[in-house]
Amino acid sequence: MRNGSGGGGFFFGFLVGAAIGGAAAVLLTQEETRDMIVGKAREASNMAMDATQDLRGRVNDVAAQVQANAADLYNRGRQVVDDARSTVDAAVQEGKAASSQAREDIQWRREV
Repeated sequence: MRNGSGGGGFFFGFLVGAAIGGAAAVLLTQEETRDMIVGKAREASNMAMDATQDLRGRVNDVAAQVQANAADLYNRGRQVVDDARSTVDAAVQEGKAASSQAREDIQWRREV
């Protein structure tokens, strides 16, 4: 009889060991999974921050280039306006001079 009860004890011990091992595996796996998820979340966060910094740098570069182009266009436009103003002023002066000369010619002809 002793032989029969020894086999039952082994089987009971086997079941208890399997249950404890299974519970330990679930707990350890959950912790490992949690650690893996946290690690992946940190990696994703770091990648997002890097991408944001890269994008911010590119946006700043493009903004600086646009500002430089705008300043250049403004200066060119200003130069064109200044040149046109000078041309118009010169034409007005020539017109005044021609008008004055014509007036003098007309007065001289009246006097003669």
